[in-house]
Order: sequence, then structure tokens, then C-alpha cells
Amino acid sequence: MRTCQNCTNTVDGRWTLCPSCRREYAAALHSLRRDMLLLQAVSRREYRLAESETGGGSGDSAPTPVILHGYDLLAETEDMLQSAWADAGAVWSDAWQKLLPRMMTHMADLCKAPHAGRYLRLTARYDLRIQPLVDRRPRRRRIVGICPAGGCDAEITAAPGETWRICERCGTLVNVPALRTDMGERVDRCHLTRTPAGLAEWLKHEYGYEIGRKQVTDWIRRGKLPSSKPVTDGYWEFSVREVLAMAMGSRND
Repeated sequence: MRTCQNCTNTVDGRWTLCPSCRREYAAALHSLRRDMLLLQAVSRREYRLAESETGGGSGDSAPTPVILHGYDLLAETEDMLQSAWADAGAVWSDAWQKLLPRMMTHMADLCKAPHAGRYLRLTARYDLRIQPLVDRRPRRRRIVGICPAGGCDAEITAAPGETWRICERCGTLVNVPALRTDMGERVDRCHLTRTPAGLAEWLKHEYGYEIGRKQVTDWIRRGKLPSSKPVTDGYWEFSVREVLAMAMGSRND
């Protein structure tokens, strides 16, 4: 039994990645292929993400036939993919347009490669570099946790559905679902001792939720905060996770 190169799970047999990370690798390659095709189209000026790419004045020079930065990034990404393919034991390669579909049909070989964890992370990194160049969708990102790199402590933000983010402070590649799980487990261990009025004030001050004392009391009476325990003199011990879940649900009602 060995440890997965990308997480702390154990792997057996000839696998280098655990089942969860194998699925992440496949999803990362699928996302990278989609975004590389889009970047290729943008770089060829087959369509534009903005209405105008020049200032429009008479002194402006004509735009180049292609966007060179996009092609440089495509070439750099292709080199990484060919290295990953070689790491899986392939004796020949191809351009990324043909190589990526072939890699996606040989996930078992990729996930048994000696450096599969490294290439999983590189695949995610390159896709994150490409996405800002091709993404039309506005993304509302919220804080999901603290950077897991030792000594960094930067806040990591992510939009719904995002799997990877890069810490803006230290450059660490962050697995968003794993970070959400870790932060959830930490929150589960956190409790507050407050009166219902004090808890309502805490929710307003820390998170901006307009929750009244009577509403908190009603949650307790109806069993909506099952981990809450009375302490003394009107004080209760509250589970932070349960309280936040109820507050968010009340806001969405």
C-alpha cells in the first residue's frame, strides 16, 4: 500500500493516484481541452471576447493576424502534455489537438505513471492560466478557506463548481473541494457560548445576517440546532456549522 501522489489517501496495485484523484485528473484534462480549443479560436481572432481590442483612434496600428501570447501559452501547455504522455510510457506523441483526446482514453496509464500527481497539478495550473483569457462568465467568488500551505494563511476564494484555485500570495495550487471539506471539519469542532440575543448579535456583526433573538430561540425550540446545549443563566453552547447553515437558509427563504 502506498500514498496517493496528490493527496493522503492510500493506493494499491500499480496505481499512483487514488480513485478520487483519478477522477479529478480526467476532469482536469477535459476542462483543459475545452479551454485550449477556445484559446486557439481566440488567438486566431475567430471571435473576440470584447467588443474592441484597440482604442479605435486613427493613430492605432492594425491588430496582428493572431494573438501571439495565446499561441505561446498553447505551445507551453502542449510541451507539458507531451511530457505527461511520455511519463505514462508512450513512445510517440502528437500535437495537442490529437493528443488530448488520446490521453483521455488512456487515463489508467496516466494514473499509473511515475509522476502522475505532478502532472495532475500541472494540468490544473495550465488550465487556470488559460481560463482568464477565454472566460466570458462573470464569477462571484466567496471565501472557502485558508491556504493550506504552511505559514501562508491567505484567504482562498472560489466560485461554485471550481475545483482548483491558485493562492495569490504564495502560488500554491489549492484543491477547492478538499479545502471545503477540511474547513467544514474545522468548523464542526468550533462552538460558541452565547445567549440567543448574543448569538443574533454575533451573526450580524461577523456575517451581516439580520437574525433576531426570537428567531434563534425558535430554532432551539424546534430542534433546528440539535447540537446546542444549555449551559447556565440563559447561555447556550452552539455549533457554529449549524448556526451558519440556519442563518444562510433563513436569508434564502
